[in-house]
Amino acid sequence: MQATAWAQELAAGEVRDLHFGEALFHFYQDDYFTSLSRLLMAQEAGRIVHHRDDAELLAGGLYLQFGMYDEAERAFRKLLDERSDPALHDRVWFQLGRAHYRQGKHEAALRALQRVEGRLAGYAAAELPLLKAQSSMALGRYASAAALLENWQGPADWLPFMRYNLGVALIRSGDENAGIAQLEALGRTPARDEEDKALRDRANLALGYTWLQQSEPGRALDALQRVRLEGASANRALLGVGWARTAMDDHAGALVPWQALWTRDRLDGAVQESLLAVPYALARLDEDQQAVHAYERALAAFDDEIRHLDEVMNAAKAGELVDALLLADDSERARWHWQLDELPVSPESRYLHALIASHGFQQGLGHYRDLLALGRHLDEWHERLETFGHMVEAQMLAAQQRAPVIDARIDAIDVESLIARRDELAARIEDIARERDVVGLGNDEELEFWNLLEELESGPALAAAPEEARERHRLLRGHLLWQMDRDYSYRIWQQQRALTELDGHLEEVAPRLQRVMEIRAARPQELEALAERIDALSPRIDVLRDQVALLRTEQGAVLHAMAMNWLEAQQQRLVAYQVQARFALATLYDRAATAARPSPVVEPGS
Repeated sequence: MQATAWAQELAAGEVRDLHFGEALFHFYQDDYFTSLSRLLMAQEAGRIVHHRDDAELLAGGLYLQFGMYDEAERAFRKLLDERSDPALHDRVWFQLGRAHYRQGKHEAALRALQRVEGRLAGYAAAELPLLKAQSSMALGRYASAAALLENWQGPADWLPFMRYNLGVALIRSGDENAGIAQLEALGRTPARDEEDKALRDRANLALGYTWLQQSEPGRALDALQRVRLEGASANRALLGVGWARTAMDDHAGALVPWQALWTRDRLDGAVQESLLAVPYALARLDEDQQAVHAYERALAAFDDEIRHLDEVMNAAKAGELVDALLLADDSERARWHWQLDELPVSPESRYLHALIASHGFQQGLGHYRDLLALGRHLDEWHERLETFGHMVEAQMLAAQQRAPVIDARIDAIDVESLIARRDELAARIEDIARERDVVGLGNDEELEFWNLLEELESGPALAAAPEEARERHRLLRGHLLWQMDRDYSYRIWQQQRALTELDGHLEEVAPRLQRVMEIRAARPQELEALAERIDALSPRIDVLRDQVALLRTEQGAVLHAMAMNWLEAQQQRLVAYQVQARFALATLYDRAATAARPSPVVEPGS
């Protein structure tokens, strides 16, 4: 099932918690490490209120992504213990069952999946019977698997996969006719894409070998010839075509597909078997000399591959095999169901491509890759903590240096003096309002002009001036007084409003000053606490780095052992084929020697 489809089911409605939405955002970006980190922090801080159940399901799924099956099960069990919603229980049991299935715990997977009571929807509803059937097949319960798949309903693009499993389950449960009918139908169905073509080839291949086991070479030939010549099943199909021809006593016809295999990769088991099958067919055609040459050619090929395998195994023992597989991979982000898409160009890759394509190795390689990414995260945090420590030290030093300046500025603030000045201002405004002192509210320009006119009036110069000058003085004074009187009401209102605002600010001065003093006093303790926290986290990070490095080494050793076992198995198979070829060659030599030996002469009358 696609990760995005599962996320859509988690957030089927409106996302009402910002932090859950953030986790989903990183989830959609395939950044699962960040998604899980954000989700756990939000849960710890109690910031997810409306999507608590979905958050637990998402956390459990992300734990599965990193192979943390115990943590995933704890998350799911928590939901089962705390919630009574039947639909939620179905979703939880489904996730638990899928977790056990991925671990290969098929019995536990079946027990969990059987607890689902049918309230699933979407992809999960279609995947449920498939998981049950695959677990049953893994346990050898083919009849149960077939019963689960016969009435399956789901997406059309899953139907070929279901049909293939149903056919195999029916055949292995003893109902060969029904199983063959399923494989026959799938083998003749037009394919829509490359995945369907590959599945159709597998169905025809399984059908062909089933007919061979039932001694029906004609039907086997018909099925095997439907397999594409360039698909993943092509080599085994060509090999089967040859054996079908042989079963029909058409040894010359068997040579055609078997000789075609000789041009293909000799690491493939079908190709290696064809190296023995060709001389076998030639021997059956009484072409002993050609058979001898074919066996010698096969022995040379086996010797060559065994020598190459020795070289590869010696190179693999250097311990760089696993890291070489990930050279071209971007492991900065964890991705849902990650797998290695491209093999690096190296001698080892040629011999290990089938192993690397297997689920077990891919899963182990994914865990190794996650440990690499986690190690990088821890290395980054190790560096960040050092940086944070330097920042805290710098802030502590800066706080010590600023402390005298801050204290002086705090001491310079005299709240009582400010209140006294406010009271004087309020009294002044009150006197102006009571006496309607329009001049008292004049602006600087008006007051300067007014004072000048007042000085002229009280001085001797104006009294001695002509009448015209005194009249002009009087007009100017009256006009200025009229102007200040005109603006008096607005100005007195402005002053009273400003006084009210000043009162509000003065009321805030004391508590703000108190808060500043509290912050000033608490700042050193906060910085010290932060420094202590950094000091406490640093060794934890170091311990985790060591643990991750150890786990990465152990995981690398597991993968390396898998690779070495695989190489040794290939070598042993080649050695076995080599023995068979030598024995068959010796038989041909012996037959040739026997044929060349003259018959004993029988004397008359003896």
